[in-house]
Amino acid sequence: MAHSKPLILGLGNPILTDDRVGLEVARALHERLPSGTAEFVEAYLGGVELLNILEGWERVVIIDAVEPGRQEPGELKEIPLEDLASKYTPITPHNAGLVHCLGMGRACGMEMPEDLVVFTIGVQESFVFSECCTEEVAKSIPGNVEQIHERLFGPEGRWRLPLDRD
Repeated sequence: MAHSKPLILGLGNPILTDDRVGLEVARALHERLPSGTAEFVEAYLGGVELLNILEGWERVVIIDAVEPGRQEPGELKEIPLEDLASKYTPITPHNAGLVHCLGMGRACGMEMPEDLVVFTIGVQESFVFSECCTEEVAKSIPGNVEQIHERLFGPEGRWRLPLDRD
């Protein structure tokens, strides 16, 4: 049986400068929601390794950094799943093949999300070891959290509050 509350999945590497921004935005989004309305998971992996995390969830939002140069640093984009498969493959090692992984999971009889939303955030530096985002990307975090919250959980959002709780 699928979980009725949504999963907020932050992807990234916590020790690679801006690559951690998906983790930080996902965590802040979860903290902004009323207790018990969503689950939060951080993942430092991608591809088929995400299948076990995604299994059993009806609704999932994935938040991840995008390679430098694909978006302006700190810029938030919602990427439709169909575009992820064609225009943005690979975006990052985390979500390269996400569409194929979902199909493979379904083919194997796994319960995959029917409603999956992907947000990407542009980065300035993702190859330098640091446990902090660059200043420009760090400044964008509160605004990105607010935008995602409004798109998903606001009065006209995709998953308006209050949400079902498991």
